[in-house]
Order: sequence, then C-alpha cells, then structure tokens
Amino acid sequence: MRAMQSPSRHRLMLLPTMLSAAVFLAGCAQDPIVQSFVGSTMGSAYEVKVVTDHPIADVRSLVAQELLAFDVTFSNWRDNSEMMRVNAHRSTEPLEISERFRALLQHALRIAKATGGAFDPTIKPLSDLYRAAKEDPTVGIEDAQQVLAKERVGYQKVSIQDGKLVKQHADLVLDLDGIVAGAAADAIAAKLTALGIQSFYLQITGEVLCRGVKPDGTVWRIGVVDPSSDAAGGQHAVVTLPLRDRALCSSGDYRNAVIVGGRVVHHLFDPRTGRNPEHAVVSASVIADSCATADAIGTAMMVLGDEAGRELWPAMKELGAHSVLFLKPGVETRWQEVKIEWPEENS
Repeated sequence: MRAMQSPSRHRLMLLPTMLSAAVFLAGCAQDPIVQSFVGSTMGSAYEVKVVTDHPIADVRSLVAQELLAFDVTFSNWRDNSEMMRVNAHRSTEPLEISERFRALLQHALRIAKATGGAFDPTIKPLSDLYRAAKEDPTVGIEDAQQVLAKERVGYQKVSIQDGKLVKQHADLVLDLDGIVAGAAADAIAAKLTALGIQSFYLQITGEVLCRGVKPDGTVWRIGVVDPSSDAAGGQHAVVTLPLRDRALCSSGDYRNAVIVGGRVVHHLFDPRTGRNPEHAVVSASVIADSCATADAIGTAMMVLGDEAGRELWPAMKELGAHSVLFLKPGVETRWQEVKIEWPEENS
C-alpha cells in the first residue's frame, strides 16, 4: 500500500520504543496471550496488540483492509484517491462523495467549529507552503505567499448539503491528515469489537486507542515522551498514563521544523492567522472517547496553547474530550506540565 501522506506528518507518534515516535507502550508484550503485529501506513507505522485466541492472520487481514480503505479515500499522495478527486474539483457545484468521506468531513467541521477554527480541514494551502520549504529551504515562505494561502483557508467555506460536498470557492482544497489516523483507529476498533475481541491496543501513526485490559487485569499504560529525549533519538517518558476504553493522541511543534529565511518554521499553522502559533507549548496530549476526536483536538490545542485552550475546553468536552496535558519549558524542571480536566484515574 502506498503511503497516505508525507512522512513529515504532524504527529508526535504515540508509539512503542521499537518504532521511531514520541510515545511508547509500557506493558506485557512478553505475555504469550497477547498477539501483536506491526506494519507501515500513512507515511509512518502502526502496531496492533490483541488479547484473543482468534487467528492472528484474520486480525491482520482485517486491519490491512481497513487501512487500505482509508488510504483509497483520504490520501493526499495516491493519484486515484477520493481526496485527490475532491481537490481536483475546482467548482462550486455540489460534488458526490462517499459515506466514509462525508462522515469524517462532518466530524472535522464540528471540531473546527468547537475549536474556533484552531483545527481546520481546509488548512492545505498553508501546509503546502511548509512542505515545499522543507523539500527545498531555499524556496522560502514569503509573507505575500502566506497571505494568499490564508485567503483560501476557512472551514466555513465548505459544507455538506443534501449529502454532497459544496465549496464556496472553486479553489478550496481539503486536508484531513489531522484527523484521519485517529478515524482509522476508531474504525479498526469497531471491526475488532464486532469480531468479539474486547481487549486490544491500537497505534496508528502514533495515535493510540485502547480497549479492555491486559491479560493480568491491569490497564494499558501509555508514556508521553520527553521532547528533549525525542530530539536526541531517545524514548524517555515525561509521564505514563493508564488508558482504558479511550484514545490518547499527541501533537507538537518540535519534530518537523525547517530554517527558512533565518527563522524557524514548523508544520503547525494557525488557520486563523496563517502563521505558526506564538506560545511556549511544545506538546499537547489529549484523551478522548474517540481517537479521531483526540487526534483533531490535539492539533487544535497545539494551535491554541494552554491559556486559550482553557477558554475553549467546555466546547471540546461536549465532543467527548476528557483531558489535555500540555508540555512547555519549565523554570526549575526541564518541562512544565499543564493539565486541564485531568481525571483522577489518569493522574
């Protein structure tokens, strides 16, 4: 399967230490009751651990089929994907889209509204500027370019009407990379549950979703990696969190950056301003019922920062978000942890 998106995906990667990522699973990989496998997807990697006596080949096939379905639908790099067809539709005429595409776009638009536009599925014009500069830093990102790109961004400019996609401007383009990996995890979780598997750990390009408990009855634990150790190629956790029947996704600005015109530019743009956010937060980890929700809100929280994030948190709670952990440079310690609505069970 071809990669759904560029390897420079914005995620911090909530992954085990065996993979290049920013978060790892601490647990019972040695327990023979747990069956596991890994693979590549979306320009990154995935890992699945299931507590079952079901043939692992069937589970692997189920996961591969679902990931392929998401790739065929949402890839920005696959020539024949539905996303490429949507973005090639340079018209304000209604466009027929699949139920999978429609459902995820509607969810993305709900989160965009709840976050005041901090998460925005029309961010692609700004993301393309970063990608071009990363490929060739001599290209640069001019202020005029950002202004023009920003004019094409705005979640209010796209809608679903009578089941069809409608653009207000013909040149509007979409990018659902900030939610699609989490959505894939949700879809796979539903398939595993339908198969009768009640306990599992899923990690898709770093987005983690856990159900049930491990064979010894303990909860799956996920470690949020120290950004400093990640930058040096390490996998040291700042904190480990129990995760049961919920998802945990992280986003950050320290992994994908490029020097352009003497200044550091990273891949996280504020859709409302067209520029990188200006705050001290370097990492935001969100726990939510849905992995797609945690995925998108993680991006929004990195755009907002901790202070603005607090103001919008009530709206995000209504979407099923439970808590967020911000990491920013500390005065006496390496990292200062800022928690919002952190449940006692996850403390």
